[in-house]
Amino acid sequence: LCGLGLKFLPLHVNSIKNIKRMNKRAKNIICTGHSRPIPQIEFKDTKEDGLFLISSCLDNRPMLRDGNSGDWIGSFIGHNGAVWCTRLNSSATNAITASADFSANYWCALTGQKLHTFSHNHIVRAAAFSYDDSKILTAGFEGKIRQYDIAKIGSEPLEYHDKGAKIEYLLTSSLDQQLLASSDNSSGVKIWDSRTMTVVRNLETDGVVTDMCASLDGSLICATAGGNAYFWDAKTFDIVNTIKTNRKLMSVAVDSERNRMVLGSEELWVRLYDFKSGKEVGCNKGHHGPVGSLAFAPSGAFASGSVDGTIRIWQWEEKQGKISGEGSAEVTNTSEA
Repeated sequence: LCGLGLKFLPLHVNSIKNIKRMNKRAKNIICTGHSRPIPQIEFKDTKEDGLFLISSCLDNRPMLRDGNSGDWIGSFIGHNGAVWCTRLNSSATNAITASADFSANYWCALTGQKLHTFSHNHIVRAAAFSYDDSKILTAGFEGKIRQYDIAKIGSEPLEYHDKGAKIEYLLTSSLDQQLLASSDNSSGVKIWDSRTMTVVRNLETDGVVTDMCASLDGSLICATAGGNAYFWDAKTFDIVNTIKTNRKLMSVAVDSERNRMVLGSEELWVRLYDFKSGKEVGCNKGHHGPVGSLAFAPSGAFASGSVDGTIRIWQWEEKQGKISGEGSAEVTNTSEA
């Protein structure tokens, strides 16, 4: 942290009471401070300056934490509505937040200073940095995706029109800088080409998407819809896996290199799976509300964000890869053996 020269920590030190404790039985770090549901979390590994964990919250105060310990670093204070999405750039020096107050804010993540406000005409639900950090993309209930050039931050954005869509999730690709993905209030995932600003492919789901993310290594696009989790190759967009459960899924995260997957649902628990076989290998209990967001760290640990306003950082026990849990999901595996 010292390498970043952080001035963020003392900025709002009296604004929250940060409580972090280790639950020895469940082997997880409990991070409190948020007062409402947490719709999205993200780890960012900067290598040189360490691992960070950023969280969105409907209490309108996104938070930045140390990704290993869960210790609070600072809060981004400036929105007047729920914050649905918060992203860090690759160096964790800047952040973008998407809010129900009809705005997206661009921040200095070193000081917590708001650098710019992008005004919108409706709720903003999603935001992302381009792979090279030169652009910011935002989307929401306007029926369009906006693309801003950071070097010309006050200029008018490019717009990808999706009339009538209420866009809730947005991903930029690390494999092809020209492509991005979105999902909205209809079923499926749309793949966009930034050169033409048009949809070039639709990835089908059986129901409205309730979460969308990239796998830890960026090789997969992951989504949940109804009781199913879907996984597509991020380069070819071919379906790789479909995991079917009897629960209403709300969140997903995948560490494909370690063959690990976690799913969150309305039942309050985080269920752990062998990704290839779909076999349940563990069930982590501790949250007091549905689990709406999940994310893997490079170490193999993962974090969960809940409607109960807490984040838990869990260690994946090796023995979990050798046992079956309370049942296995049905798997349709279309990848090569």
